[in-house]
Parts: sequence; structure tokens; C-alpha cells
Amino acid sequence: MKQTLLVERLKENFRILRLKDMAQNLETVLEKAESEKQGHLEFLAQLVEAQVNGFKNRSLERRLKHANFPRNMSFDNFDWNFQPGLNVEQLKNLKTLNFISNHQSVLILGKTGCGKSHIASALGLVACEAGFRVKFYTLQELLAYLYSTLADEATVEAIEKLARLDLIIIDRIGFIRKKAEYASLLLELICACQDRVSIITTSNLSIEEWGQAFGSISITNDIVDRLFHRASVLNIRKGISYRLHGPDAPKLEAIEKS
Repeated sequence: MKQTLLVERLKENFRILRLKDMAQNLETVLEKAESEKQGHLEFLAQLVEAQVNGFKNRSLERRLKHANFPRNMSFDNFDWNFQPGLNVEQLKNLKTLNFISNHQSVLILGKTGCGKSHIASALGLVACEAGFRVKFYTLQELLAYLYSTLADEATVEAIEKLARLDLIIIDRIGFIRKKAEYASLLLELICACQDRVSIITTSNLSIEEWGQAFGSISITNDIVDRLFHRASVLNIRKGISYRLHGPDAPKLEAIEKS
């Protein structure tokens, strides 16, 4: 009876101290310690480890929520053998995340459907798991957000906030619904992030076509120069489409019957 009261008192004190994982795991860890005749230090170490693991899991959940990845795209469900145009060794090197530690950018170029967004998202997920702060945008979403800050003159503050991240993913650089300010807004962000924040960009356009997409050749040249500065380029432009040829692609017979 005395031990039961003491356990409940400990649990309540843990909750007061906001150590909810220690409170939740106290009885389980205590039973294990008694059955295995563990010493006090081993018991305490396991109890603290439960709290640390809970803290890490909640931190990861917050980083994933903030990153706003479009869907579950990880290296666990990535087909490494499907894409003949993929430099596997280069991608494995990117998975080490040294490019983030070195504040370098990554450009992923390839045809529509060849896995660019999947690779970018999977790298972002690995970065979140490693404790880095990540944000995922399509180019259209990012530029629409930055454009919206012009109305209340909050652009500088918004860009500074983005420049405090560790990694920004800009997906689907291509022909977009343009506004005159878009190219200059993107350049402002790239300048603020240079040598501070890593940026992953994906595009189905050749670099030569970016100027037409943004509507300003001169500003685009500046954007490209800064993005390519110490950048790693993953080129899968000779790849094949997962959507057309992957395991989930519609079969020709099914299309003909529909």
C-alpha cells in the first residue's frame, strides 16, 4: 500500500513538472527493474530515456507538421532500381545531409513524373528526422505567399523568417501564373538564404527555360547564379515517368476498355 501511494505521488509530481512520459512509464519501468533486479541508476536511466524519447517524438511531429509535405514520400517507399537515369551514389551522398551542414543547394532536374518531388520530399523527411527545420512549398505556393505579404509591407519579415530555416524545398519550378513581382520576390528570398539556408529545387524545365517561366531573363540569371553557387545537381532528365511506366500506372488494356 505504501509503495502504491508513493508511485502515485511520484506520477503526480512528474505531471506537475511536465514530465508526462516519466509519469506514463513509471510503473512499467519499475516492474521491469524489480523483475530484473536492476540497480537504482539503471532504473533511473530507463525512466529518463522514456522521457527523452517522448520529447524527440513530439519534436519530430512538430517539425513534420511545420514542413507540410504533400504526402508520404520517403526513401522507404522509393524504388531505387526503377529510374535508369538516376545517379544512385549521388543521391545516397545527399542522404547524408552534408549539403545542409554546408549550406549548399540541390537542383533536381527531370521530366514530369520521374520522381523529383518524391526525392525532394524524402530528403526533407530525413532532414526533419535529423532535427533540421524544413519547409516544403510548390513554387506557386511560395510566390503567392510572398506576394501576399506586399499588401501589409511584411515581406522583409516573412523572408527573414524563412531564412531562419535549415532547408527550404521549392517544388515544380515551371511555367506558372505570373505576376510582375514574382521574379524579384524569389530573388530576394534566394539572396537572404545564400550561405545560410539550403534550398532544394525541382524542375521539369531546362535552366535555359527558367527565364521564360519567370518572365525576366536578367533576374532569372541572378537567381540561377546564386542557386548554382556550390550546388549539387541531380539530373534525371533522361529518366522515365513513374506515372506512365511504374507499377501503379494504368494498363493499356484498361485504358482502351474505358
